[in-house]
Amino acid sequence: MSTKNKIYLILSIVVLLMTFVGIFQNFETVHFIGFETEIIWIPIWIGVVILPLLNLYEIAINTDDYNKHHWLALLLNVISIFFILRNFKIELLNL
Repeated sequence: MSTKNKIYLILSIVVLLMTFVGIFQNFETVHFIGFETEIIWIPIWIGVVILPLLNLYEIAINTDDYNKHHWLALLLNVISIFFILRNFKIELLNL
């Protein structure tokens, strides 16, 4: 097992924990790329955008292995995305 598997899994866990901290705590507000946000959301957004892409890339490239760490990290990323969508009240499906 390579260390890349563990690193992606640990980063996904950290982003999920930071998501929960960002939801339940208040932080300093900053202006970032034209909108106002709390400072903790900047690394969370970066992690939520980049980590799923990296995990999908590793799953697609390493088809010989089972990739359970990458699949678990991808599941944690999807859970983080779900909580972020709920926190910011973003409705992707208007039913």
